[in-house]
Amino acid sequence: MADNHDVIVVGSGAGGGMMVHTLTAAGINVLLVEAGRNYDPETEAAMFQLPQEAPLRDEATPDKNSGFFDATVDGGFEVEGQPYTTEGEGFRWWRARQLGGRTHHFGRQTPRYGPEDFKCYSKTGRADDWPVSYEDMEPYYDRVETIMGLFGPDPDQAIYNSPQSPNHIRQQPPAPRASELVFAKACAKMGIKTMAHPTAILTSPLHDRQACFYATNCIRGCAIGAAFDSVTSYIKPALETGKLNIITSAVVYKILMNEKGDKATGVRYIDRASGDHKDVFARVVVLAPAAMESSRILLNSKTDKAPNGLANSSGNVGKYLSDTTGAGLSIQIPAFENLPPHNEDGVSQPHLYAPWWLHGEAKEKNGADFSGGYKLEVSPYGGGRFGPPGMDATFRAMLFGKKGLYGDKLKAYMRRFYGSVMTIRCLGSMTVTKDNYLTIDPEVKDKWGIPVPKFHWKWSDEDFRRTSHMYNSLYSLAENMGAIVLNDGFDKQRKAGKLIGPGGGTNHEVGGCRMGDDPKTSVLNKFSQTWDVDNLYVADGAPFVTHVEKNPTLTIMALSMRAGDNIAQRLKKNEL
Repeated sequence: MADNHDVIVVGSGAGGGMMVHTLTAAGINVLLVEAGRNYDPETEAAMFQLPQEAPLRDEATPDKNSGFFDATVDGGFEVEGQPYTTEGEGFRWWRARQLGGRTHHFGRQTPRYGPEDFKCYSKTGRADDWPVSYEDMEPYYDRVETIMGLFGPDPDQAIYNSPQSPNHIRQQPPAPRASELVFAKACAKMGIKTMAHPTAILTSPLHDRQACFYATNCIRGCAIGAAFDSVTSYIKPALETGKLNIITSAVVYKILMNEKGDKATGVRYIDRASGDHKDVFARVVVLAPAAMESSRILLNSKTDKAPNGLANSSGNVGKYLSDTTGAGLSIQIPAFENLPPHNEDGVSQPHLYAPWWLHGEAKEKNGADFSGGYKLEVSPYGGGRFGPPGMDATFRAMLFGKKGLYGDKLKAYMRRFYGSVMTIRCLGSMTVTKDNYLTIDPEVKDKWGIPVPKFHWKWSDEDFRRTSHMYNSLYSLAENMGAIVLNDGFDKQRKAGKLIGPGGGTNHEVGGCRMGDDPKTSVLNKFSQTWDVDNLYVADGAPFVTHVEKNPTLTIMALSMRAGDNIAQRLKKNEL
């Protein structure tokens, strides 16, 4: 392996993958360091196997919440020997630990942040504005989407603050399923607009990748490249340039600094196989191991000149964390009983959804006394007559709760209800406050002796009001769909008066190294460069200032590409 690396990138997911793709395309020599093992979805994805073929029959386990065919091959909420601690209302920390990170596992929903999403303080008087605008980010959204591929609605159908991809980039969305047609009709009764969901799944071939023919749901990974992932779209093309080297199973825990303490010189990692501590060096270091891990590495990289952690002169490293809020109902639609067998394939993600629809005076009139909003959709994994042959948890409960069913009676019962049981859900914004942060636990270390993060988490009163509004909308939606509510997705929390489960449950956590215009109140500038260390950047979800109802992945990649352009330009000018 060559030692003349210009840039070290830590982490290979959405942000890290995009960073290596951007830099190598610009002729920059890059070393990618990944904590997990090498993973190739083309040869390893279990997309052609049925749930019942799994050793655990597709049942969830503590470390694999999506069951045996979870595409995160070496991670989850619980990773052996790699604990974390919590304080307050609880936090669940998902770690991917594989080449490509979470991009093999996420739902591929890739909406753009809208103009108002970058200007929270200006619009609501709460939280802070981003140092970048939609106009700054729009060309990067275009470029990212051109590489990854996505389907979505015609831009003329865009709803307020939900800008869409231009027609020369987007692919044709799949037709709505029967459940989504009923959903759309019910939304219309409620004065809610619906549209195709921007999603990074191909409906037409692109860049030697096949179009989706729906072999399975996308959380198992995609062997044909129809569903976007970092390995297929970013890392393999970067390798073809000859400018990329990769080290896997390497857990980075410290940024190395020069004697003056003003320049990063490389990183120190633990080889998971041997347990050896190793150093690698470069002119620039980019952290992209996922938001929480970036904060952990910076806080564990203390020096005499940075006793509170690296890049932390503002005291904001690890601060202002946020996650997506959520709510869901399992429903049964009597009108869908005894339907004849039919095929509702397309792609495994929602074909249709309702972006946040209340703005300005309409928001106040509808009693939405909170900032931000939420989206409505039919869950792609929550039943209905789509997906690989199998049953969601609610459907199984209906069967198990019915005693004396076997043989022909059981088959008739299953045929009656199959396809009529599904989940409707909301995903919403979270109010960013100082009450949500991580520190380094002074007592607990992982199996390699690295101090672990301690999450401090508290939902705000505004989060509870927003979630209450979500549930009211869901129950109204169920009624207008002619549905029977079978189960509240957060029933235990509702009975306890909490309405919301632990933080981190949606795997959309961001923040911890927020960007800004003032080094006294932010960790990064508008190019994701740390204020304190000129050649140190952060390119995952950590730079986020606020969190909205939209999936953060596309914005992570757009910010990373923007940071990559800045690095490449500065390297060529010998400014780094």
